[in-house]
Amino acid sequence: MTTVTADTTASFFARFPELSDEAIESAAQRLSAEFEAFDGRPISAPVPVESIAEHFLGYQIEISDEGLFADPDYLGGIVFSENLIQVNALVEANEGRYNFTIAHELGHHVLHREIYLAASSENASNILCRDTFDKPLIEVQADRFAAGLLMPADKMAVAADATEKPKRLVSPRAVRGYAAAVARSGNFTNVSNTAMVNRLIDLGYLSEAAYQRGTSHDFSRRPRPSISGAIWRLYNRVRRRLK
Repeated sequence: MTTVTADTTASFFARFPELSDEAIESAAQRLSAEFEAFDGRPISAPVPVESIAEHFLGYQIEISDEGLFADPDYLGGIVFSENLIQVNALVEANEGRYNFTIAHELGHHVLHREIYLAASSENASNILCRDTFDKPLIEVQADRFAAGLLMPADKMAVAADATEKPKRLVSPRAVRGYAAAVARSGNFTNVSNTAMVNRLIDLGYLSEAAYQRGTSHDFSRRPRPSISGAIWRLYNRVRRRLK
């Protein structure tokens, strides 16, 4: 993670406590329950993270290829003081990566917002996420939150139990094929195959597999986006062209 402030030292990151996987899962479940109460109906997969961000929490989602987002390593960011979530334009066309990026930023909102604001100066209102192998603790926490929000453990259990698991999962192709079958069974249409594989590993359904890294254009699926998200992304494309 990189913050727009001089305070990028280890002491800044040390302000954020370690959180157990169980605590992060519980936080994701609480946000889902709060959104269900707000929306008046239970959440079903695919989990509408755009609606949670925009309609429930009041964030705007901005697609950008300018400034720091000209760097493809910067996938997204959150500006707490402006209720703004920013997503790199390169992510926009990859539905799995796009939704995971938003869910990741919601993880920062739930897990880190209060500590961040208390620790930051008036000029340090951004958290910008960088997709690298060496992630600070809070980025790992936000990733775990995103997985729990998009792929709730209870719904994953139903989908995995309804999916026949091959006796041998020794190749990446077999692992990804099984993950795709679980995604179809549970209607997890807005997550990438890579995210599904890693979530199955975390939940113990693919303990024999290795964590996957893959480009979003290789392993993502593109369902129809929500109307609000589609309108906002169209607005940003038009705005950029008119500049």
